[in-house]
Amino acid sequence: MNLTQLLFDALAQQSDKVLVAFLLIVTTVAWLWSIVAIAREKTADPLDRIVWLMIVLILSVIGTVLYVLFSGTKKANPHDESELKRRANEGTLR
Repeated sequence: MNLTQLLFDALAQQSDKVLVAFLLIVTTVAWLWSIVAIAREKTADPLDRIVWLMIVLILSVIGTVLYVLFSGTKKANPHDESELKRRANEGTLR
């Protein structure tokens, strides 16, 4: 091997380490975000949160991806609720 090849291999290994470190940081942040999001989520059934926490804690990154794809959490729109109350008070709710 010549010096150029050795230098190129050393740089390639260094960039691989940086990429692995970056991916590790991103996945850890996503995992922690999902745990916090589940813990703060308001659901009608607390068992939903417990099940999602177990999935994310056991399956780590895969559990985080599953949570993002299938959690289906939707926040209530406060304007819809106030409109519903107004119509109920007016007697126009059907």
